[in-house]
Amino acid sequence: MRKPFTSLRWPRRTLPGALLAVTALLAVSACGGSGDSQDGAEQASVKVRTDVFYTGAVLPLLAGVDKGIYRKHGIDVTLNPGKGSATTIQTVGNGSDDIGYADGGALVQAVGKEVPVKMVAGMVQRSPLTLFVRADSGIKSAKDLAGKTSGFTAGSASEILFPAFAKASGLDPALVTFNKVDIPTRDSLFVQGESQFTFGLLNVTKANMEEKCKCELVEFSYADAGLDVLSSGIVASDTFVKEQPETLKKFLAATAEAVEYTNKNIDDAVGSFFKVAKTSALSKEVVKAQWLASADLMTTKASEGQPFGCTAEADWTSTIKLMEQYGGVAAGKVTPAGAASNALLSGCTDSLGEGK
Repeated sequence: MRKPFTSLRWPRRTLPGALLAVTALLAVSACGGSGDSQDGAEQASVKVRTDVFYTGAVLPLLAGVDKGIYRKHGIDVTLNPGKGSATTIQTVGNGSDDIGYADGGALVQAVGKEVPVKMVAGMVQRSPLTLFVRADSGIKSAKDLAGKTSGFTAGSASEILFPAFAKASGLDPALVTFNKVDIPTRDSLFVQGESQFTFGLLNVTKANMEEKCKCELVEFSYADAGLDVLSSGIVASDTFVKEQPETLKKFLAATAEAVEYTNKNIDDAVGSFFKVAKTSALSKEVVKAQWLASADLMTTKASEGQPFGCTAEADWTSTIKLMEQYGGVAAGKVTPAGAASNALLSGCTDSLGEGK
C-alpha cells in the first residue's frame, strides 16, 4: 500500500554504511609506514569488519589482504563483511572487532548515544548519497520528482536525509509517494519499472543497478545539492586508539599503500577481490566501476590536497548538524573532536583528536 510522504515519520535510526574513498597523497604517520617488509617480525593480529557485504568500494582492503600488503606492514588482518554501519560501529565499540569501515553519519549517531568510537581516517569522504532515475524517464531535475513514486526504506541514509535534499532542491516532499519496503524490494521495484526513481549510493548502486536494469541512469547527488555529510572511513574504539596507536598507524599506512596499489593495478586488485569474496554475486565489471567511482569521492573541498585519511573539522560540523536535524542526535551532544581524530596521521590541516 502506498503511503504519502507526509504520513511517514522520519525514524531515528542509523545510516548504513556507505563506502571507501582514497587520496593519492600517502603521507601517513608511519611506524610501519615505510613499506619495509616485516615478514620476519611479529605480526599484530587485528579483526576488521566492513560496513556491509563486500563491494568495489572496499576493494583496497581486500587487495591489501590478498597481496600481503598488511602483512608487510606487520599486520595480520582477519577481514569480515558487516551487516550495516550501525552494527559494525557497535562491534568495534564493544571490542568484538578492532577496526571497522563505516559511515560518518552513523558514527555521529553512535557517538551521540555514547558509543566510544572515533573515525581515525576518512576514505569515501564526499557523500555518495544519490537519487537515480532512468535516462529516458523525462525527469530532468529533482523538482520533476513531484508526482512520482519510489520505494522507501526506513533508516537508510538517503531516506533519512531526503527532507534536507528536497528542501535544498526546491522539491515539495508532500508531492512524492513512497512505498515502505526493504532495500532489495526498493531496488526491484525500480528495475521492474514500478517506481520512477530510487535511492542509493553513487559509488555502489549505479553500476550494479545499470547492469540489472540494462538501462542508463541519471543521478541527482545530495552533495551537488549542497549537503555536506561525510561518508565512510576507518573507525576504532577509544580504547584501541589509546592502547594500540602504533598498530593503527601501521594499519593506516598499509591501507594507504593498498589504495595506491589498487589505483595502479585495478584489474589485478579486482582479481584479488574474488579470491577473498569467493561467493560474491557481483561481476568484475561492476566491482571495477564501483572502485573507480569511489576513488572520485576520496576528498571533499575542505580536505582536498591533504594527506591520506585527513578529515576536515568543517565537514564534521556539517555532518553533525544534519544528524541533529534529521538523525535524532541531541543538539550539542557530539563535537568534531569527539567523533574523529587526525592524531594518527601526519600533515593534516585540522587538529582533530588528542596529541595535535
